[in-house]
Amino acid sequence: MKKLLTILSLCALGLTLLTCVGCQEDNNLALSNHDKKLQAVTKEVQAKKTTDKALLLVSFGSTWDKPQETFKKIQARFKEQFPDRDLYFSFTSEICMTRCAQKGWNYYSPNFYLEALGAAGYKDIAVQSLHIVPGEEFLRVKNYIKDFRNNGEHPEFAKTTVYLAGPLLETEEDCKIVAGELHKIYGKEVAAGKLVSFMGHGNPEDMNYGNGNSRYPMIEKELQKLSPNYFVATVDMEGNLVDDLIARAKKAGKTSGAMLLHPLMSIAGDHANNDLKGGVDPQNPEEGSWRYEMNKAGFKCTLDGCTMNGLADYPAIVNVWVSHMTKALANEPLYTPEED
Repeated sequence: MKKLLTILSLCALGLTLLTCVGCQEDNNLALSNHDKKLQAVTKEVQAKKTTDKALLLVSFGSTWDKPQETFKKIQARFKEQFPDRDLYFSFTSEICMTRCAQKGWNYYSPNFYLEALGAAGYKDIAVQSLHIVPGEEFLRVKNYIKDFRNNGEHPEFAKTTVYLAGPLLETEEDCKIVAGELHKIYGKEVAAGKLVSFMGHGNPEDMNYGNGNSRYPMIEKELQKLSPNYFVATVDMEGNLVDDLIARAKKAGKTSGAMLLHPLMSIAGDHANNDLKGGVDPQNPEEGSWRYEMNKAGFKCTLDGCTMNGLADYPAIVNVWVSHMTKALANEPLYTPEED
């Protein structure tokens, strides 16, 4: 019996040691992945650095092909407007970064860029959010900047000036401007009696950071000042989903007729192609998609009536983001260099 207990004790000890080794290997792997990403970004920064001023654009990201071209156009516009700054581009979505890497498209999150920019000796870093509303993703950007400035391993980062420019619909005035640009696109259609609905993303109510959800009814209000045939709803905002939009439309006496759909997102990616358009079948949209739900509710919503453009595909709307950066640089920075 004593011999059996000894054997069992030795087995348990061996299992514990193996578990510890496995955990250590997992930690080393995680550290290795972090280091590889930082090394890749550092290499990019070292190759691009021509000045002490940097401009970091931050998008949620996308794995779809068309948005990659949209991203290039956004970068070109900002480079044109701010030629005295070295330009960098990042994603906040880990899922998008992982899936893009599988396609050979390498994107990295803002924290890697901020650390690499600081280490490269940039004295002035401007960060532009390319998100739509000041919600969850924008808060993440602000936290990345805060962590960068408070990096205990690199106290020299606190000597960096940091500017932050907000998302597209940062203010009520932004909502008014963007509504006006969208009306330029759809003015003739709504004048002819067609309805137009815009799909935003939205945050679940338990994650409504910065009250970003308030921007969706705000821009709907501005659109409806231009025509009562405009509506705005979201994918995730409780109380403002597609069913809620349909209910509002019917309450307003809009019960049938042509319904056009457009993403209220920076790019036309997964939500636009699947949640809005519902696939490519002209007759049978995917159940639960906006195209499906609109037809089910009695509207005529065709495949061709689903526009696969993001807001960043329109130069005039990109200029709203550009104006935010121009304003940010003309005012006090988010962080100024700390004194010794």
